[in-house]
Amino acid sequence: MLGGLLFFILSIGIAYAMIGNLARKYPFVDASLLQKMFWYHLLLTLAYFAYISANPSDSRNYYLKVMTDFRGDTWMAFFGTSTRFIEWVAYPFARFLGFSYEAVMLLFSFMGFIGFLYFYVFFRENIRFKHDFMGWDLVTLTFFLPNLHFWSSSLGKGSIIFMGIGLFFYGISNIKSRLIPLAIGAFVIYHVRPHVMLVMLVSCAIGFVFSSKGVSVTMRLMFLTVSTVAFIFIFKDVLSMVGVDQDELLTQGVDLSRRAKKLSSATSGVDISQYSFPMKLFTFLYRPLFVDAPGLLGIIVSFENLFYAVITFKVIGNLRGLKFLATGNFLAKSALFSFLTVSSALAQVAGNLGLAMRQKSQVMILLMFVVLAFLDEERLKQWRAQQLRKRRITPPSPAGQVVTTTTT
Repeated sequence: MLGGLLFFILSIGIAYAMIGNLARKYPFVDASLLQKMFWYHLLLTLAYFAYISANPSDSRNYYLKVMTDFRGDTWMAFFGTSTRFIEWVAYPFARFLGFSYEAVMLLFSFMGFIGFLYFYVFFRENIRFKHDFMGWDLVTLTFFLPNLHFWSSSLGKGSIIFMGIGLFFYGISNIKSRLIPLAIGAFVIYHVRPHVMLVMLVSCAIGFVFSSKGVSVTMRLMFLTVSTVAFIFIFKDVLSMVGVDQDELLTQGVDLSRRAKKLSSATSGVDISQYSFPMKLFTFLYRPLFVDAPGLLGIIVSFENLFYAVITFKVIGNLRGLKFLATGNFLAKSALFSFLTVSSALAQVAGNLGLAMRQKSQVMILLMFVVLAFLDEERLKQWRAQQLRKRRITPPSPAGQVVTTTTT
């Protein structure tokens, strides 16, 4: 507990220093809001501590493996993808610095908060206008959704991959000056969930190549080349992880339903192996919805799921929204394709509602960016129309020039 307390004090100083640095670098950053978000994240970290005191948690197993040399007696013996990477990250803090279980939990919670910081910059630098939802600023509301903070606050995959995705999208927002955050984000995503990195890479490549807004031809070709090379290496690793060779993939495919059936046997499980694909995706994204909520936590999440459903309808419920999904800029397309592909992949195996609640917290923030980008585009069109109405065009001058004047 002493180690946890010391790191708690240290994390406050680091968090405030990072917030101050971002506020100096980006004038649009609201330092006061980010400080409140830090304490909110910490509050939900404590809530998670309370939750795992009465429920099983993989975090204890991660820490126990590190402390008992489960994979070997050296740090690099733990290096690898998936759960090995989580143990590898925790190892030097637990073994070299003597961090207690509580301290390592706080460390990973802090990584989750770093993800929020860089997602916030990504949102704010790409959303021009303020958008309200029932009187609340929608950007602020997005970053205070409890499920996002709850599942990104523990020793496990959720917190560190959330940081990785945040760094990744912060990086692609300005690739030339953010190669290091982009590389770190990609490294983390790949080592936590190689298949997620695979589909995100493809999604962003599609977003770059098939967008004419905000990205040069040279940048498209460069990103496509790098993505193709990375795809080849990642693709092989993903196949080896699921135990499928390339010939078998071509002839038989990958049976994801086996894992879904295994996971659906849990107490909060829902057998989705016989569902149609749209129903699997709906279950992953928008359930539980009150009537099938697994316990108090499920009821709380149901309110958030209802919010997501309403927000989604704002885009797909009209022709303008559907048109935007096809014509938006490369960031909106990259976020959309990443959200859809990652959700589709995870929906195939999330036969357990509890697992769905945890895993979808990694990608729902991308949905919120797409929604806000659409609302921003609509507001921009309205603003331009208002500017045109404020002007009147006079008849052509003798020189054949059109003179524009502003009315008062």
